[in-house]
Formats: sequence, structure tokens, C-alpha cells
Amino acid sequence: MTRETGFIVLAFVFVFGACKRKDPEPQKEPQEEGVDVRLSGKALESAHLVTGKPRSSPRRATVTAAGTVDFVPSRVARVGPPVAGRVANIPVTPGQRVAKGALLVTLDSVDVGRARGDYDTARLRVEQSKAEVEREKRLVAGGASSDRALLAAQTELATAEASERAARDRLSTLGLGAGATGQGVPLVAPIAGTVLKLEARIGQPVGPTDTLVVVGETDSVWLAVDIYERDMSRIHVGDPVRVTSVAFPNRVFDGTVDQLSAVVDPERHVLEARIVMQNKDAALKPGMTATARILGAVEGDAGTAIVVPKSAIQTIDGQPFVFVEKDKGKYEMRGIERGADIDADVEVVRGLSGDETVVIEGTFILKSEALKAQMGAND
Repeated sequence: MTRETGFIVLAFVFVFGACKRKDPEPQKEPQEEGVDVRLSGKALESAHLVTGKPRSSPRRATVTAAGTVDFVPSRVARVGPPVAGRVANIPVTPGQRVAKGALLVTLDSVDVGRARGDYDTARLRVEQSKAEVEREKRLVAGGASSDRALLAAQTELATAEASERAARDRLSTLGLGAGATGQGVPLVAPIAGTVLKLEARIGQPVGPTDTLVVVGETDSVWLAVDIYERDMSRIHVGDPVRVTSVAFPNRVFDGTVDQLSAVVDPERHVLEARIVMQNKDAALKPGMTATARILGAVEGDAGTAIVVPKSAIQTIDGQPFVFVEKDKGKYEMRGIERGADIDADVEVVRGLSGDETVVIEGTFILKSEALKAQMGAND
């Protein structure tokens, strides 16, 4: 073998060996049993996780029902005309605060002018009858008249006074004083509150069946819901209620069962329940639909439930789970069976004993890490 041939063989062996040699695979960290997600010290610090223990809560009889928001009757007044007429003046605007007795609308009414004329006529007749009685008394005293004539004058006075009282009552029914003049009808606020609705227009013809102004307060509103017979024994006056609406899906309004109807609707077999809710910011409007979750009395033999905050629960493919802290930076994905919502918490029917430490804030970060680890395992 020549020297050149030896060099060629050595080069071939070197290249062939290099082609055959494989790069070493990176060492995988051994999977620790019961640990599904690991966070390094730096990642753990930036995740800002919050942990806590599950709590025990009494099981409650929860009833859900839908209804319509309405005014509290004692805190709203619908103001309309007592007689037919036309709107002459509107000194208020919607949203304006008014005191009890404040002028809301003035009407012009022929009927009122006629009623005032009748009162003036009756009052004049009374004055004339009084004068006639006094005259008859003097004549009787002087022997120039008889007791019969005096009695007739007194009877006429009594009749005139009765007519005056009727005319005065008529004016009072129309909301007018006896000393008022003209044919204007003032409509005043029967309660203090806010002008919630104004239906009057200048020159509009109106009648006794029309509502021109709604005055009231909406810082407290009612929700009327129907309770079916199967749930009636579980609902009581004073039970707390959590209310949600389509308009505010992420907001919960607190309420209380204020009243239960004394009778059951014989056709629908439901009992009406009235729920009072605080509404300081006027978010709930009368006429809105809302759903009430009534937390009935504690069930006597139901015991307690294990609950965790809603923020502690994540879902993958429809399966709810929580992250149980095994050690610092080490977490187990624990599948659970979810029960009823209890205020801001969720009942855990199966999956937790209550002694675990679970992550209650920052669970989305752990879920993302778990999904990335799962995708890497599938590669």
C-alpha cells in the first residue's frame, strides 16, 4: 500500500464514523409522581400565585327563578289628571328631584272652571240665606213676621250650606282649594323623589285614565318571580337572593325575599315571591328581566359542602379541575366533580378532602404550562 492510499483509507474511515455517530439526546428531567406542572423559582415569582385551603359551607336549598324588575309600590307614584283637559305647563324634566307637593304639570280644564263657578254660586247663596235668616229674626222679634217664615229661611240656609259643602268637596277632589280661581288644574307630586317618566306634552288633550308623570325612587327595586309547588317549602321570607341580568351578566345583585303571596295561582300552580334588591346606582331598570338564585334555609340533614373560589377552577375538554400544591413550584392537576354555586364559591362534590392546599389565583398560568407540557409529550 502506498503512502497516498493509506491517507485515503484513513479519511474514509473518519468520515464514515462521523456519519454513523448520532448526537446524544438531551436528558429529560424524570417525571415526579403526582406532579403535573413545575415552575422554576423565577417563573414562580412572576406568576404571583395565591394558594389557600378549601372551606366548609352549609349545604343550602337553592331555587332559581326568572322574573321582571319593578318599582317598590310604596316608593313610586303615577300622577294623572282628575278631569279632562289640556296640558298648559310642564315645569319639570325627567331626572329632576322634586319635593312632596311640588308642581309637576298644569292643565286647563273647562270642567274645573265649571266646578269653581258652582262653588262661587253656592257660597253666594249661603251668604244670601244667612242674611234672610237674620232679617226674619228681627221681623219675628218685632211681630212683623211669623215663626213659620223664619223656619223656611233657616231651611233655605241649611240647603245652601249643603250645596256649598258639595261644591267645595268637588274642588278638593280635583286637587284645588276653595280660594283658587280660573280653570287651571295643578298636578303636584304626592311623594318626594325623582321624575322617572314624563309623558305630558304642551297642548296634549288628557283624561282621568292618563298617566302624565311618574315620580319615585329606584335605589330599591322589586323582582317578582314564580315559585313552583315543589320548591315552596324551601323558600321563606328573609332568605338571601343573588340576582343576575342579561344586561349585566358579570354582576351579581344582592336581594332578600321580602314577601310571599298568600295564595297559589290555581291554573299555573305557582306562588309569587317578591324580592327586594338594593339599586343605588340605578343599574336595574323597571321592566328588565332578571334571574334570581334564592338561597333557602339550610337543609337539616345535608351536612356541609367543600367549596373553593370560582377562580380556583379551570376546565380542559369539559373536565373541571383544580391545582393542588404538592411542594413549592410543584402542582398536581386534580380532576373534580363540580356542584352548586354558593355565592362566589363552587361546591366540590368529589375530588377534594378539604385538607389540600389549592391555587386560587393564577390558575390560568398553570393551565397554560400543563397544556404546553402535554403538547411536548405528544411530539
